[in-house]
Amino acid sequence: MTEALRPLRPLQVSSDSHDLQSSQPKPGPVSKSIITSDPLRKRAVCSQCRIRKVRCDGRPNLCQNCDRLGFECSFQQLPGKSPGQYVVKLPERRRRMQACIPCHSKKTRCLGELPSCSSCVRRNRVCSYPGARKNGSAADESNGVGGFDDECAEDASPSQEDIGMVDAAEGSAPDVETTTALVLDYFDHLYPLPSFAFLHKPTVLLRCRDQTMNETLKLAICAITSLHLQRSSLCHDLWVQQAEQSILQQVGRASIFHLQALLLVIRYRIESGEFPTAFMLAALAARTALALRLNYERPELSQVAQEARRRLFWAVYLLDDFFCVGLREFELCPEETIHLQLPCDEDHFGAGRYVHTGLLRPGPSDNVTILGLRGVFLRLTSVRRAVMRFNRRVGLGEELSSTIGRSMRRFEEELRSLTANLGPLEQYSVSNLTCCKWQAQFIMLWMSWHQCHCDLYRLGLDGYSEAAPSPILMAIHPRERIAMQFKCFEHAESIIRIVSDFSTHGNGECLLERDAAVCAFESARLVMFSSRIPGAPSSLDLAINKAKLSLHLITRFFPYSASTQPLRKDLERLIASYSVRLALQTQEAFSEPDPPSTRPSTKVSQYASSRQRLSVQSLLLQSDFVDDSNEIAGPTPGAAIQATAHGMQTNSRTTHISGPSEVATTPRNQTWGVTGQVESLNGQSQQPGTCLDAGQEDAGLIFNPWMGFAGTEDMYGMSGRPPDEEF
Repeated sequence: MTEALRPLRPLQVSSDSHDLQSSQPKPGPVSKSIITSDPLRKRAVCSQCRIRKVRCDGRPNLCQNCDRLGFECSFQQLPGKSPGQYVVKLPERRRRMQACIPCHSKKTRCLGELPSCSSCVRRNRVCSYPGARKNGSAADESNGVGGFDDECAEDASPSQEDIGMVDAAEGSAPDVETTTALVLDYFDHLYPLPSFAFLHKPTVLLRCRDQTMNETLKLAICAITSLHLQRSSLCHDLWVQQAEQSILQQVGRASIFHLQALLLVIRYRIESGEFPTAFMLAALAARTALALRLNYERPELSQVAQEARRRLFWAVYLLDDFFCVGLREFELCPEETIHLQLPCDEDHFGAGRYVHTGLLRPGPSDNVTILGLRGVFLRLTSVRRAVMRFNRRVGLGEELSSTIGRSMRRFEEELRSLTANLGPLEQYSVSNLTCCKWQAQFIMLWMSWHQCHCDLYRLGLDGYSEAAPSPILMAIHPRERIAMQFKCFEHAESIIRIVSDFSTHGNGECLLERDAAVCAFESARLVMFSSRIPGAPSSLDLAINKAKLSLHLITRFFPYSASTQPLRKDLERLIASYSVRLALQTQEAFSEPDPPSTRPSTKVSQYASSRQRLSVQSLLLQSDFVDDSNEIAGPTPGAAIQATAHGMQTNSRTTHISGPSEVATTPRNQTWGVTGQVESLNGQSQQPGTCLDAGQEDAGLIFNPWMGFAGTEDMYGMSGRPPDEEF
């Protein structure tokens, strides 16, 4: 067989032999395809399609892609202009092919919108994208596209830069100029707050200029300062990841610098909404402090070193207020284990002078007359925690009615003695507020002092969610109950007055801590609740206006904080419900607002939940930890039958089941007995895990762990359950 096979595609012939081959007879179809067209001829591609790496149809004057997208096509050449002189001009990009830093670190989907992706906007996060590459391609510059934005080069090959690797890569660590500026901003804005005053300014600034600062501490300072000052252009999310990674890698080697950095990382996680991580890291911080024996004095050190380690431990002590208050089982630093004196004033700390300030719990021989703002604030924090433990005992029925009055008088005496330890310029007045150098400390101290009174006296507010149970209220003399109510409203009005004075005469550039938002929120609730009581200090319309002052404070000073967003939303809902009530001019019938959605069960011990009585919006409860003890052992025979029987017994004992969380509600005429069972008025008892007052929890009002639950009277602006008829 000598006949050649027919080729599958037209042969590619050279130009030299083309004339010779064309003179020879060939089959028609093959000869026609070779002569009329060359499918392998290189097609012209415009500069836009070449850079975007898409197929170009090569249409003269204007290709189809540029026509469809509205781009300026490189085929549109002006007369007398060579193709090499064309400069690509693309419209402003609306999306990034690379995920933003927060979404990439949390492994969530990112759509790449500019300037902020929808995922970060929905979660109220600061959205930032990784910086452009500095080493551009020389080939691109030689082709006349050097003026094009580097984003296109990143879009073309997004896999070239892996931001998941948290290391000291180029561009990830702050430079010297940025570090110096952020350290100065830290001492200007964050250092005045109680939880951030553990760094010695002269020492830190000197090491920053000499570039001898601990790298982990430097990253933590830059990250927390950028977050609080909303410097979204900086990679503070990467910085805090690097700092946290460095701390965990050296978890077995405790260090003062790593503990300082860890506290800043915890605060960053709290403000960015990562509550489970912050809760676990707080335990690591407490262990590190105890491992270094920071709860004991070291007189052989210099005065600056002694005061710095004292302030560091007191910052760890204040972490408890972010997760739970009044629960011994969650305390990081029990007060009986603290053998440190209180921090001194800023002037003495900066100059390195020793000043005796006394202990947290003053003894009979304590003759300290002036403590200063920071020392009084820590003692006030201790008193507030004791008040919350007292309130929990009263709510659980573990406090005798005969001892309630004596305990309240003891707390009143402690609060009066705290103000006696303040100097004349530290007593509250508008003039002292204006002249005070540390305004954040000043107003936070006095707001917390009044809030402590509100926590104490709200036990006597009949119909309020955090009031004492009905049997205990009935045991209190009516005259004493009325006095408790008006004292509570008076101190709530004082907090609103402080908020108004600070908005008018205070420094609007200073920052505040979350406890200020808590006090403003609670005072607004109490003032609006008091408007329905005859003889109240404020009418309903005036109470709503005062509540708006608290809302303005929360909105103005905490726009970035994920931990205060529930406070703002709940206060807006409360103001709206009371405004409807004002419009209807009636105490009974008004439009019921939509209650917040109930949270699913966190799958922990019901007995623990009933004893702890955590708020539905507390940071610990929002962490939503799940007890997976059922996976320790395999399924046993009859387990399903036993669980079904237990559920039937539980349903028969409960009075109300709220939604999918399957949490029971305790009527207001029941109280907790000493043994942990629920005792009704007729003397019958119920099991502790089945009658948790979760109907108030599901109201979803109280965020902070200082308070108890929120009740329906706060959610709907009236006492008892919401009205049956709806509009």
